[in-house]
Amino acid sequence: MIWELLGGAAAAGLVSLIVCRVQMAAGPVDVPDAARKTHRGPTPTSGGIGIALGYTAGLVALIEYGDAIGLTRQVASLAWLASVLSFIFLLIGFVDDNRALGPRLKFLSFSLLSIAAAITMGVVDELPLGPGVEWRLGLSLGLFGTALWAFTMVNAVNFMDGANGLAMGSMAIGLFALAAIAVVNGSNVAAALCFCAAGGIAGFLVWNFPNGKIFAGDAGALFAGAVAAIASLIVLARTGVSPFVPPILFFPILADALLTLAWRVKRRRKILVGHQEHLYQIALRSGWSHRNISLVYWAAMAVCGLIGFALAHRHEGAESWVALAILAVVSVGVSVAVRGFARARGLDQLDQ
Repeated sequence: MIWELLGGAAAAGLVSLIVCRVQMAAGPVDVPDAARKTHRGPTPTSGGIGIALGYTAGLVALIEYGDAIGLTRQVASLAWLASVLSFIFLLIGFVDDNRALGPRLKFLSFSLLSIAAAITMGVVDELPLGPGVEWRLGLSLGLFGTALWAFTMVNAVNFMDGANGLAMGSMAIGLFALAAIAVVNGSNVAAALCFCAAGGIAGFLVWNFPNGKIFAGDAGALFAGAVAAIASLIVLARTGVSPFVPPILFFPILADALLTLAWRVKRRRKILVGHQEHLYQIALRSGWSHRNISLVYWAAMAVCGLIGFALAHRHEGAESWVALAILAVVSVGVSVAVRGFARARGLDQLDQ
């Protein structure tokens, strides 16, 4: 089965590679018209279209040979439903790449889509805290928390898509880790989604990393975040994997995004406007290259992927939430240290 999945990923990568190359000539183009944008000249964007078309090609190939990997007609229908939701996020991002949408409209759209993902993929209404100990959330709180997971993932990836290869490379690593967990735990549909998305991202990265010849745009960021969030819900709903494992897999992306928002809230700054206060943006201002910043995040994602994979079989233990708590404490310490470094050297941002 693993060879079929790798074949789907390879097909996704090849199609994405070709489509992104076409987009580099045909557009659309991102003009650096805001202070928070780090590129200097007009650059092709919406590489997420190439990623998504590659993903689709890979998924079609896998479903064509569905018997080899256990993709029955019913399971294939779930894959297409998950893909439809992800493609709606992609469409919103593509429109935003070409004609900026207001933050309130995006908030409402993301909220409704996240609720739809929670309802269709499965609501997480129990959190295992230890052997024989569970926190039963109930339907209402479970629906809210599950939708919040999808909402947070898509926004976090979008917030972090500001250095060549950082967000997309990180998502490819996280998706491969989630795919490995899905394979081990028998969730073939989630494995197919993750392999195809990661393959599509790999094809895009050929042009994006490290020189930024094309950007993923909001289209790519929202699509990648949606696939990761939805595939995670499929794994949680159909296996015994702890709900604390997916946040571990994507922790570096989530931590930077959420801690930056918390920092802005503490200082009474607007959170629905673009800003330059993420840790990777501070690193850029301090002189780090896009390449080195991305490699640091990729390494962190790989470590978290290994941790998440190691804990995925611990279905009822406390290890997963304890590991997540430790990572949270470490990330707070890193955030405080980096922001202290920025203040001391005049690298902190004053935009509102």
